[in-house]
Amino acid sequence: MKLSTAQKLVKFFSSKKKFEKIKQASLQWGFTCSTCNERSSIWEIGGIRYKAKGTPRTRIRCPKCDTIAMQRINKLA
Repeated sequence: MKLSTAQKLVKFFSSKKKFEKIKQASLQWGFTCSTCNERSSIWEIGGIRYKAKGTPRTRIRCPKCDTIAMQRINKLA
């Protein structure tokens, strides 16, 4: 999978070990599309969420159905 600009910057400025920790943390966070009900991780859409708390709402384009909507980001159970 191709890295986003933000992910490339983090990779450039961090060690391999730290980058893997950031990637694994970002894979644990995601959203469920309100249109197609598919679960997507923050990493998969090009984002980073490391040492994060809370469940913010943000506008996100679903990679499965290509719909842009307000989605609640939460951690996988």
